[in-house]
Amino acid sequence: MSDNFGRYFVNAIVAGLLGRISAVIKTEFERAKQETAAKLKGIGTGVGLFVGAGIFGFFASGVLVAAAVLGLATVWPAWLAALTVAGGLLLIVLILVLIGNALIKKNKDLTPHESIDNVKQVVGLN
Repeated sequence: MSDNFGRYFVNAIVAGLLGRISAVIKTEFERAKQETAAKLKGIGTGVGLFVGAGIFGFFASGVLVAAAVLGLATVWPAWLAALTVAGGLLLIVLILVLIGNALIKKNKDLTPHESIDNVKQVVGLN
């Protein structure tokens, strides 16, 4: 009878341990999905800012063309104003590109490091 009790006891411990490890792995898998989704959201925001910079760059080009035409048509005030507006638009383009680039660089590694480290720690691979 003691052999059966020992066997049941070991089986219960192993089953409990495997159940706990399984639950931790499932939880970490969900966290990994959330971490990856957050990084993809950051990349999407960065790409959106690049698109915004492209749109402002398009309008800046139009203003620069208008400034060239007005500069040829008159000597001073109209083209100076147009160049000032174009300079402001180009400054906005530069700021959007720099922010978008920083967001993409920050989030380009899609590996869920926190979840992987937690699973390694639970399983005992660290």
